[in-house]
Amino acid sequence: MKLSPSDKALLITVFGASFLVLVFFFLGVKQYQGEIAEEFIEIPVITQNLEEPEEETKTPVQQRTRISNRAYNSSELSKALQEEDEIRKAIAQRQQSSVENLNERTNNQLNALQEAREAALEEKKKEVQAAIEAREDARGIKKKSAYRQSTVSYNLVGRTAIALPNPVYTCDAFGKVVINITVNDKGVIVKKAFNKNASTSANGCLIDQAMKYLNRAYFDKGTKATQLGSVTFDFQG
Repeated sequence: MKLSPSDKALLITVFGASFLVLVFFFLGVKQYQGEIAEEFIEIPVITQNLEEPEEETKTPVQQRTRISNRAYNSSELSKALQEEDEIRKAIAQRQQSSVENLNERTNNQLNALQEAREAALEEKKKEVQAAIEAREDARGIKKKSAYRQSTVSYNLVGRTAIALPNPVYTCDAFGKVVINITVNDKGVIVKKAFNKNASTSANGCLIDQAMKYLNRAYFDKGTKATQLGSVTFDFQG
């Protein structure tokens, strides 16, 4: 193939330019080769046991066994709680029984003490009555019951006087003094008041003597909690 002079000139120009580019390139690279220093960074090597733990392969039978064990433990816990609850109930019942027994013994002791006191009171009443009767017999003082004449009488339906002293007084006065009384079921006078309308004398000395004698008086037991009545003192002067 024949090249024209113009083609030859173009080829010469291209080759020349390429040569110049290569020359300049190598000259520029050589200039920076001395400036570049190689740096080595030491990277520590970590030796590690990369052995992975063997995963336990659980068979369906083992899984079912563990599940059944959990169910069994829950049952044991429920049974233990039930036994503990029964023990607590038994302790509470025993404590309640002990309290009831203690209350019963206390009530029995109180009842026995009350009965002993009432018996002692009855015995004391009998002794006082005997002493009064002996003294009155020695002095020759006559006393009548509710149905006979006397210097003292009483009005208390269905009740009998156990102790009712005759008036022995030093007052310079005379007359009839009536005292309203309230008697409980044990025969003790719990309340007394001067009855002005039924009395023939309002002398303070006679009234004081009547009140003083009533402090030593008592009656037999009755069925009513309280009962109203009266006592009449005839101070003859």
